Amino acid sequence: MKKYILALAVILIAVNAWSLSFDFSKLDSRAREYTVAVNMTISISMGMQSIETQDRTIGTIVSKDGLVIFDGLALDGESPFSLMSGMQIDTKPKSIEIVMMDGTKYPAEYIGTDRYTHIGFCKINSDKKKEFKFVNFKKRDDFQVGEWLAVYVLMPEYIEPSLAADVGMVASLIKVPENFALTVGFNDLEMTSVLYDSLGNAVGVLGEMSGEGSGLESGQMMQSMSQAQQTLPLLGVLQPDKLEKLIANPPKKGEINRGWLGIYMQVLTTDLADYWGLNSRGGIIINEVAKDSPADSAGFKTGDIMIKVNGKDIGINKDENLPIFQRQIAELGAGAKTDFEVLRRRDGTIDTLNLAVILSAAPLSPSEAPHYKDTNFDLTVRNMVFADYNLNNLDRRQFKGVVVKELEPGGWAAVGEIMPGDIIQAIDGKKVTSIEDAKSIFEKIAEKKPKEVVFFIWRDNKTSFANIKTEW
Repeated sequence: MKKYILALAVILIAVNAWSLSFDFSKLDSRAREYTVAVNMTISISMGMQSIETQDRTIGTIVSKDGLVIFDGLALDGESPFSLMSGMQIDTKPKSIEIVMMDGTKYPAEYIGTDRYTHIGFCKINSDKKKEFKFVNFKKRDDFQVGEWLAVYVLMPEYIEPSLAADVGMVASLIKVPENFALTVGFNDLEMTSVLYDSLGNAVGVLGEMSGEGSGLESGQMMQSMSQAQQTLPLLGVLQPDKLEKLIANPPKKGEINRGWLGIYMQVLTTDLADYWGLNSRGGIIINEVAKDSPADSAGFKTGDIMIKVNGKDIGINKDENLPIFQRQIAELGAGAKTDFEVLRRRDGTIDTLNLAVILSAAPLSPSEAPHYKDTNFDLTVRNMVFADYNLNNLDRRQFKGVVVKELEPGGWAAVGEIMPGDIIQAIDGKKVTSIEDAKSIFEKIAEKKPKEVVFFIWRDNKTSFANIKTEW
């Protein structure tokens, strides 16, 4: 017991010594110029239910015109559950208020959230075209294990002062599968908070190494859900070079510029590499190539093993690091020419191929798909996207329809037993291939006002008719 107490005392003395190396008085004064509270009213829609919730998080002004970054995880509706179940979770901010540290309040407009870092972006609305003070990041390549970093934490509204300092330590300098300064001592409540070194430099923000994407570049959705429950987040420094790219071109909801390859994949583990007699210590195995995708056009085949991207080893041999590869492809961007070194097993031999791919824009996710709401039938439908076809094993060339996104309880469609996730293929005997078709048909029905309308729907690999009674 005495040994544990002595060890704890040594740690506390070390923390205290390092904390003394920070000039918190000077740091606090500067941080208050660009650190803000982001108050959001968030609307969450889940099929036939809608709720509103309040969220308050720390934010940082990153440009003189009032661009603010914050933890956007609360606005992420792209979960494996929503994709697989058809129960689309639509999450959006109904209102955003920015509160400066002096109490000044501004309305703000939501821009979007990066799906890999979960950094959210909003823009302060100021009538006076005010120029705001903003953080200046300094990139560092010389972090040391044992070096202490500081962040500021947003306190509850009833507490003054509104900011509190916290310290953590650089625990490891990870090289593979990507360069990352791993920290200990911080927690996920401090995500996207600015990290400061002992000289007072803003060296990045707190982020997660293996941020999950949407699953559109991977077939391992259930595996991802399991890993999310079993794996602790690896928190560390998201460095300025990555942040500056996002700040210069913030992700906008509905605008897709992420690169996309179009494969289902798994990691080349050490066991599999040994079994096949491969010298590579990491890579990506292609389980399936999506039809008409960039990978399909470039000649990729099921069973191919990617070991290099643009001349660099992929170096991924663990399932939990798969999102890193997804993010690397996404960050290359649509239109990027990308070279892959590929191993192809054939008749007991292994060929090495070099395949060049022009990445396309990533397909829309369900929440990004254009949608239409009909107020008579009280339902919202959206266009079908890549995930719908692949998860339901449907042929994109042959199968057409619109997906039921939301229903109002007690509305005509809900009473007629239409369900969220249903795919409507025809309304009143007329084919539906897009929300434009649906809108046109609903408008004509509203003019005629029939007593009932028949929907032809696809649900759980079966088709059926639904007779909807109307009350004009």
